[in-house]
Amino acid sequence: MDRNEILEKSRRENRDQDEREKTVRIQGESFSLIFVFAVGLALTSYKLWRGLPVGDILAMFWACSLGCSLYKAVNLRQKSQAGIAIFCLVMVVWNLVRYILQGW
Repeated sequence: MDRNEILEKSRRENRDQDEREKTVRIQGESFSLIFVFAVGLALTSYKLWRGLPVGDILAMFWACSLGCSLYKAVNLRQKSQAGIAIFCLVMVVWNLVRYILQGW
């Protein structure tokens, strides 16, 4: 690629947002996941303490992990992430089935 092709590709990628906006958006999404996991941990602890099934919350955790792994597997073409995505999918299904069978 020559210089002009690289610059044109960069312009197309950054047409809607500049680099700072992308970075802030990505960091904000990552930061929000910390809160989601913290609330999930608190709810799981409470439900375990009360003797309630926790498959719903665990399925949400594995679904989040599935999304992240699947995105990396597709966009970065990482075979290891594809394996992790398959494992996460199995865990989502297993936790949902377990939750449904234990009752709502």
